[in-house]
Amino acid sequence: MQRQLEILNEVARIATMDLELRPMMQRITDALAEKCNWEFVALVTIDRERNAFVCEALTSSVETSVHPGYTRALGSGVVGQVAATGQAILIDDVNTYPNYVETLPGARAELCVPVCHHDKIVAVLNLESTRPGVFRDQLPLLTGVAAQIAGAVASAQLYAELQKVTAQLEQKTRALEDANAHLGRAIETLHRISTEDGLTQVANRRHFDDTLSLEWRRATRNGTPLSLLMLDLDYFKIFNDERGHQAGDEALRDVAQVLRDSVHRAADVVARYGGEEFVVLLPETDATKARDVAEALRKKIEELGTITASIGVATEVASRDNTPEALVKRADEALYEAKRGGRNRVA
Repeated sequence: MQRQLEILNEVARIATMDLELRPMMQRITDALAEKCNWEFVALVTIDRERNAFVCEALTSSVETSVHPGYTRALGSGVVGQVAATGQAILIDDVNTYPNYVETLPGARAELCVPVCHHDKIVAVLNLESTRPGVFRDQLPLLTGVAAQIAGAVASAQLYAELQKVTAQLEQKTRALEDANAHLGRAIETLHRISTEDGLTQVANRRHFDDTLSLEWRRATRNGTPLSLLMLDLDYFKIFNDERGHQAGDEALRDVAQVLRDSVHRAADVVARYGGEEFVVLLPETDATKARDVAEALRKKIEELGTITASIGVATEVASRDNTPEALVKRADEALYEAKRGGRNRVA
């Protein structure tokens, strides 16, 4: 489970690095192949207009006829079947599967999982191996990976559409007014997707980093304190092991809702920092007030009755002699103290 969490965290990190579809997908297939020692990992997207799927990224240690740009009709082969139906397929021995299409000589096992965003299939993740039965226990991990990358893939596809629209604008200046309206809507949607955590609907890490830099500069000009709460769900791995990933996702959404409902000022920012960690940025808030806010949040999370949280609090009076990174480091150290002190507490 620890290895799976590390893989999921790494995939989530990669998924936020780039809005370009193929480079992002390639880094994901490379990471999965390396960390899991899988011989063949591919990510494909669906072209509804051509009723086909297209390979966007591939990492293979063995010879294969598949390559980036490789395409085949929906419904054809295991990948085409998953792309058409949205149902995962696990095959211990491809020789027993009637719809298998050989693209990897000597292949014996295959695992194919849909990547869905808002109930729409945006991609398919496919594994193949020359070792029969090798993917028998890997469906939960691949389902988790698919969930982690779904929002990023949708964002990248929207970004690609935006680039396409921009190119068309350069060629068709007569349609500038209508195209600008379309571009504005696309940018607005892209901004929301790129700054929001898909699971919890609070701000994501990228948006938090940008806001922290902005608020730090503002606090430096005004000489005002800036407080940061760093929150980690207690024993979340055990919670996931005992209740399953769906219950874990629900707990993350519940905690995010508590944070969102409890922090009311327009300048305050609630963000998912990564995994089971959240942060709350409180501009113009001193240490005493920040601790009071943290303790109130801790109690409300405890009242959910499903999980508790440890919270580290740090406050800095911003100046040119210190940095926002120092504030994050102090909050992280305080979080560690809260955990070491017994968890479900504020430090």
